[in-house]
Amino acid sequence: MSDSIDSLRGDATARERAAGILWHQGGSTARGRQPYLYAILDAARDPRIYQGLRGLAATEQIASLYQGRAARELAAVSPYLVCLGTSDRVFQWIWEQGWGQSWGIFFWSLVSTETLRSHFRRLTLVQTDGGERLLFRFYDPRVLRPFAPTCDAAQVKELFGPVQRYMMEDESGSSILTYRVNGDQVTTSVDRLDRDG
Repeated sequence: MSDSIDSLRGDATARERAAGILWHQGGSTARGRQPYLYAILDAARDPRIYQGLRGLAATEQIASLYQGRAARELAAVSPYLVCLGTSDRVFQWIWEQGWGQSWGIFFWSLVSTETLRSHFRRLTLVQTDGGERLLFRFYDPRVLRPFAPTCDAAQVKELFGPVQRYMMEDESGSSILTYRVNGDQVTTSVDRLDRDG
């Protein structure tokens, strides 16, 4: 882990700024947060993700994007839909343990967790022109960052569905990228987290 990420994680102002951006707050306090912030975390990225989610499962809304046998057999490497709710419990864990490590993506949506899970399950598999089915790891920021801005109108509709905006750390972890739909295109905004931002 780089010194700059260590420094950022230790910066309370950067942490509050990140929380404010993710919860779409004008201020930096937890007051006024709405329960519409979610994340998809990729347990295949780091064993600490699955361990951490297991520890949070008793009190937080967490659901694998896989189901049935695949969910059982691939539990330790599955993508998980996580509601961040209105508390700091999940966000604090991600900030302290995984910020800057491309653990997953954040997004804002007003629909139910089950509706979101159904939407994202459809995105996990894509079919090539040759008919081959492949796993699409859209929940990896290293995949979504270059993909989202290149989407055509049909892809934008399919990718966003009930999602109002996607958010993720940039390559360095020092900024949050936000993707929104504008007409049939994706627009990007960048918010720096460090003191110089």
